[in-house]
Amino acid sequence: MLTKSLIFIFLLITTLLIFTHTFGQFLKVGLLLGEPYAYWTSNKLSGIEYEIWRVIGVELNMHVEFYVLPFSALDTTVLSKLGLDVIAGGIHITDERKKVFKFTQPYINSGLAMVLRKDIKWDGDIEKITFGVKKGATGERIVQDWVKSGKKIKYSTFVSNEEIVTNLLVKTIDGAFFDYINALYLAKKYGFQVHKDLIYSINIGAVLLNSSLEKKLNDAISKLTSNGTIKRILTSYIGAF
Repeated sequence: MLTKSLIFIFLLITTLLIFTHTFGQFLKVGLLLGEPYAYWTSNKLSGIEYEIWRVIGVELNMHVEFYVLPFSALDTTVLSKLGLDVIAGGIHITDERKKVFKFTQPYINSGLAMVLRKDIKWDGDIEKITFGVKKGATGERIVQDWVKSGKKIKYSTFVSNEEIVTNLLVKTIDGAFFDYINALYLAKKYGFQVHKDLIYSINIGAVLLNSSLEKKLNDAISKLTSNGTIKRILTSYIGAF
């Protein structure tokens, strides 16, 4: 006859098996905060990457746990201690980052775009407008290179993209540099112009921390790319592109 303790253990194991069958394996996703990829709306998490990783979880029958992180968490000394499977959030797959991190298959094509105030008419002469750049970011390096080349560039430096957006809205600057997907999102939200020529194009993917999931994740990404799911998510945030 089973003792009460054995019955309890049996029921516990049965419950765990049912839970596992219902929800599948857990997928732990770290999201780097930043619109439009991952951000809070009231007390609800939203964003392009949040939606993409939710559907990846559904595709793989995996229960997705999201962990919100600052962009400064994209550091090997930090990531190794977090116990996560992937880190996502509009991460550009640069040659420098590929030397340090392993990435999933890319699932978004982006780049660096120039955003202009909606009321400005510009002929492409970079000496005729005032730029806003984020300190330490690629945009700052670009205008500094222009200055070194002898161009007379007017620019102001800010500590965040939010400050840059505010200064575009109040017209203290004329243009700024943003991730292309972010630029399209800002254009839809505030009516900014996105210059037709990108500074450069680049792919976006997630940093892969759990190599055992590599094939599953890449297969799911391929399927969701080919059937248009990821494009539909992007369109819902940035409009047709």
